[in-house]
Amino acid sequence: MKEVVVYIRSMVFLGTQIVAFPLLYQIKQFWPDCHLRVVGQDDLAQYYESLPWVDDYVRANRLKQNFLALNKPDLVIALHFASEQFSLVSLLKGVKTRIGFRNGRVTDVFWTHRYKKDYSEYMGVANLKLLAAYRSFDIATAARACVTAIAAQRTSNPDLADVVFMPGGGAGDYKRWPVERYVELADLLGPRMGADIKFCFVLGPDEQREYQWLQSLNRDDFVLFANRPLSELAWLTLQAKLIVANDCGPCHYGQFAGVPYVGVFHETNLEWFWRRSDTASVVPMFANKDIKSIEASDVFEAAIKVMR
Repeated sequence: MKEVVVYIRSMVFLGTQIVAFPLLYQIKQFWPDCHLRVVGQDDLAQYYESLPWVDDYVRANRLKQNFLALNKPDLVIALHFASEQFSLVSLLKGVKTRIGFRNGRVTDVFWTHRYKKDYSEYMGVANLKLLAAYRSFDIATAARACVTAIAAQRTSNPDLADVVFMPGGGAGDYKRWPVERYVELADLLGPRMGADIKFCFVLGPDEQREYQWLQSLNRDDFVLFANRPLSELAWLTLQAKLIVANDCGPCHYGQFAGVPYVGVFHETNLEWFWRRSDTASVVPMFANKDIKSIEASDVFEAAIKVMR
């Protein structure tokens, strides 16, 4: 393959970008010398052009622009599963290998290779299975290798911790299990995991209040990881014995790293959770309750199970 084009989904949230990273990584493992272009509707070049395996990012939000974004690629992969235009554009451009989701659309027949969209499957896995429809590989190995490659870009090593907490939730408070509950969870896990256990809190620009409150606790067993590069976050997740996270962008590094993982959700959302033998999701006991109704003891029990 000399040129590969990937059409990403049209969402600006960080998590939607990160779940595409392992696919892009694996493309370059198959074809190291190919020119890999990412095409999206939003201004997201800063995410993709920082990756060592992406050659360029093109913004295109109209049918004509999507058509012009294709030079003469050998392979096109579309991560969209609702739009009709990407298989049509690829066909009209004469792309030999066209890969996309089969999702009950008339234009699904234009794909040369397809994978059935399953809304109960983690999106990061589904993206990788698109490529696997053309050439097989181990999904879990590729995901962790991607995180390892991103971690290799770091210019400094963060303070490591046994347990990594991710209490963010950029989409809104309805996704935020409170940081106070994470501290309660730390108090439950500490005696179980050992006297020298360290807990790291991953915090972004939207967690300034949480950062100040945690800092005021002045606890020696807490490490605050605030507004640091994604490469350092990747390194942190690879070294963890346990990750507990809200449904937030950084949580996908935690899931791809392949370490014991507990996701805390406001409702069951399997598209954003990788079901494995060493992972668990925790949701409110009753459908009409919000995420704050989840007790620290509920998450503690899930954490103990995934670490066995």
